[in-house]
Amino acid sequence: MTRQMKAAVFAGNGIVNIKDVPVPQITRPDDVIIKVKACGICGSDLHVLSVPPGQYAEPGTILGHEFTGIVEAVGPEVTSVKAGDKVVAEPNVRCGICPECRRGNFNLCRNAVNTGQHRDGAFAQYCRMPEKQLYLVPQNMPDHLAALAEPLACVMNGMQRINPRPSEKVIVFGAGAIGLFFVKALRRHGVKDIMAAETMKSRAADAGKAGADIVVNPMTDDIASIMEENWGGLADIAIDAVGAGVILEQMINLVNCGSRILIFGQNMTQKSTIRPGDINNRELTITAALSTKNSFLPAINLLLDSSLKFEELVTHTVKLEDLDKGIALMRSQKAVKVMVEP
Repeated sequence: MTRQMKAAVFAGNGIVNIKDVPVPQITRPDDVIIKVKACGICGSDLHVLSVPPGQYAEPGTILGHEFTGIVEAVGPEVTSVKAGDKVVAEPNVRCGICPECRRGNFNLCRNAVNTGQHRDGAFAQYCRMPEKQLYLVPQNMPDHLAALAEPLACVMNGMQRINPRPSEKVIVFGAGAIGLFFVKALRRHGVKDIMAAETMKSRAADAGKAGADIVVNPMTDDIASIMEENWGGLADIAIDAVGAGVILEQMINLVNCGSRILIFGQNMTQKSTIRPGDINNRELTITAALSTKNSFLPAINLLLDSSLKFEELVTHTVKLEDLDKGIALMRSQKAVKVMVEP
């Protein structure tokens, strides 16, 4: 008799159902079966479940990609992990042969199969992943902390793109989980002057607790004047951790000449209107970061630094059967990061 498990299956049009499905089996020699211990709800999950969707997922797919778990079984060719190991996973399976992969830009793979969107994910009791996607973490690392490795690895990819220096002044738009990841990572990189722009009072308080020394409301505050008063000038780096189109328009006017702008938040329903001349006349560099790129190990190393207290960003925990409650908490912005325990 086929073993069954509970899983959150995307039905399309903003609907996800908790149902019984077969436990995944080893079908390839490099397969690893993982018993999921914790899986975070990501902003991309909210975009998938929006109507119209901000990101695409294949109907019938099990959602969830920010996870940790214990290896239960391995294929005959697996050598780097074994049963009982604790692992985290790079969720996007890259082809390795497209032009982007050949150039080393694996995160931009044309044929990537994204776990939790195009292949079954980890809002389930078990998940199957190829060996090459897995990273070992210490057995004593708390589940909720380990499950932060994937979103933090994405942030570390962004950090590598902008390469902040301790003397630079940085503004981060958004104080949700990703914005707070950026604030903590910037502090760890020695950046002393960090401003967070956030409209919600509770999240503004979170930004200050995470390490932002100035917190502003982009809807009501004259941010440029606050920068001039506190920094004697504008920002050297601006980071969009939200993905709203209007933020890019704001950031261009809040940075010094020769500065760097990072677009990180992604929502395909958003658009922005900017003048190319404003970029050219001030020699601004606008860059972006997508997914992870050689950034999982740096992320795991940061998680091992107890002084950064990343575990504080996990504000709620729900069982798999209550995934809808976790989604509602994230949508209402009452939670920073919600962990699902299958």
